[in-house]
Amino acid sequence: MKSWLMLCILASWLFPVSVDHCFDPPSVNYSIVVATATEDRFLVTYSCIRGYHLEGKRELFCNKTSLEWDSPVPTCLLGHCPNPVLVNGQLNSSKLEPVSEKEVVSFKCDNDYILKGSNWSQCQQNHTWTPPLPICIPGQCEPPTKPDHGHFKTRDFKSGSNVSFHCDNGYQLIGSQSLQCMEGEWSDEPPICQAKREAPVETKEELCAFQERNNICESIQTLMQCQNENGKTLEELKYSLEIKKLQLEKIKAFMSTEIK
Repeated sequence: MKSWLMLCILASWLFPVSVDHCFDPPSVNYSIVVATATEDRFLVTYSCIRGYHLEGKRELFCNKTSLEWDSPVPTCLLGHCPNPVLVNGQLNSSKLEPVSEKEVVSFKCDNDYILKGSNWSQCQQNHTWTPPLPICIPGQCEPPTKPDHGHFKTRDFKSGSNVSFHCDNGYQLIGSQSLQCMEGEWSDEPPICQAKREAPVETKEELCAFQERNNICESIQTLMQCQNENGKTLEELKYSLEIKKLQLEKIKAFMSTEIK
């Protein structure tokens, strides 16, 4: 059965003779074709008759530059809406083929899968399903990546479960400490364990550094006492004092220059 509705009467007046072959729209069984013409192109729109649905592009056009139709010809297939498909699931309907207008289909996923979307849908007058057809997604997440120098704890990897991460001694956690499995995907990227930076330790030499006070004698006495407690010989103490003396002289000379 072919049904045509041509709305391009005298269209040849609007196009040069070189594109006359575009005036014959590609034939599509069980369809209604509406054709319109403008100064630079010829457009056809396909609509399937009742009980059939369109597969492919609804509108095709030919312009005087290409002299060819811009897309492959669509087809009209049996069924008012496309047959519903649910991978890793099951659907219930009074009749699956062909699909009739206003027909309602319900959906259920197989074990270990979760339904994402509505659990029912209805075939509409415009040949579409509303709400949109759902999909079945895995009901659990893949095990997360175990961080180097660390580990994670969890009861299982099912949807809604949480996993916590911990680092070995001497390492600190960078990232989220806890992740949740949500519809087959983790809520965030797994963290990493990074080596801790140790705080600098003051050496005995630094602890015994010369600290100038108002009473210079007291400062020298304190320094000598500290050096002596750390096993320094008299010669080493003398050498340390000489170094401090030179440092003080340089500071004094610099300050004198600045004052001048």
